[in-house]
Amino acid sequence: MTETRVPEVLLFSAGLDSYPAWHYLGCPPGLYFDLGHRYASQERAAIAALADAAGIEVEISDELRLGAWEAEDAIIPLRNVHLAMLAANRAETVWCIGVKGDHTLDKSREAFADMGRFITRFSERPVRVDSPFWNMTKTEIIAWYLTQGLPVEHLLLTFSCSRTDGSTVHCGRCPSCLRRWTSLVNNGVEAEFEQQPWTWDRVREFYIPAMRDGRYPDHRAHEFFVALATVGAAVAR
Repeated sequence: MTETRVPEVLLFSAGLDSYPAWHYLGCPPGLYFDLGHRYASQERAAIAALADAAGIEVEISDELRLGAWEAEDAIIPLRNVHLAMLAANRAETVWCIGVKGDHTLDKSREAFADMGRFITRFSERPVRVDSPFWNMTKTEIIAWYLTQGLPVEHLLLTFSCSRTDGSTVHCGRCPSCLRRWTSLVNNGVEAEFEQQPWTWDRVREFYIPAMRDGRYPDHRAHEFFVALATVGAAVAR
């Protein structure tokens, strides 16, 4: 265990949320856990690219290997709990990025508060686990980044995809790519995808009906349909 903790650390995956968060939080030290998961090599390549381009410093650790627990949909149960516990050995505040509307078992405002209380109790020292973006959507996060005059080309070095073949090109056929495309196109940013996310069959077969039927928060549905309208695929809600 690290003897002297720093005030804060950012769990950094080189994704479209954690990279703007680094700027938003004033450039805290970054920490990346290579879990042995399916897209770790692409994330590490993105970290290296951002280190060269933006000067971000990230500690890379392989002390937590959770790839064996990765499900078909790329979910690793309790991932953020494991990450927060190890990060708390290093820092008093652990920034783990969630955004408005995130509400899974280990990623929500309430879940992070529970983690902080749990780790504080068993480490016998105060620990905060939190995100700066609970009141911001992905589209709003990108809008904030751009209004700061920060480079678009650095933003496009991030990686947000769950493809398994090691390619660093975004597949355009996974939920992460769809959310990436939505937040970027709504801010007038063109990004490279192997296939355009809005042409994915699942958009028509699942996402459009689900957004219409209220199975997603209103803000997610609004931003989704705004994004579709930018490519001439406006759909009556």
